[in-house]
Amino acid sequence: MLIYILLAVALGAPFAPSVSSAQGELLRFRLLPKESQILTQISDPFGKTVIGEFTLREGEARGRIIDLKGTGWVRLVIDAASYNSNIGLRDQDVQENYLEVKDYPLIVFTSSGIEDMREPRSPEEAWQLMVRGVLELHGVKRELRLAVKVTHQGRRVTAAGSTKISLKDFNIAVPTLFFFFPSGDQAEVKFRFVGEQQP
Repeated sequence: MLIYILLAVALGAPFAPSVSSAQGELLRFRLLPKESQILTQISDPFGKTVIGEFTLREGEARGRIIDLKGTGWVRLVIDAASYNSNIGLRDQDVQENYLEVKDYPLIVFTSSGIEDMREPRSPEEAWQLMVRGVLELHGVKRELRLAVKVTHQGRRVTAAGSTKISLKDFNIAVPTLFFFFPSGDQAEVKFRFVGEQQP
């Protein structure tokens, strides 16, 4: 998801000084788990919004700026057992009975293309991208399209956006109260990934 973001912003933007010398170079980026954030929001059976957070385990991206569509690649690995809503019993229930983390410990996103890119008109503006990729969650693979905004500072970039995921699409049971009152099926995911260019 981030290779196009990272490469385009770090080297392809009008304000990057090293574009001409680095277009053909294979660039590598490491995503920083401690500075990245993945939040989820879903309605509980009472109609209240439950906010949870996942931890990025690792992430990497690589590609050549001269041919992003041909060489760009990224992989994000999220720890499913890291789900945390600050209520221990609920978190344990989500991890064990819905995400089933013993059987599906990882959530993985791999980019497969970029459909649209809008470059900023000035260094202060964000890049806007429509990124296509495959999300593997709970043993199911689904293609997603993500609208992402990107900002650039030094050798770091920050990519932020959101998407909605249907629990049923990934064979995740919809939590219910007393077998009659279901929670929401749509989970909104908000993300912020920070990447750092590697030597």
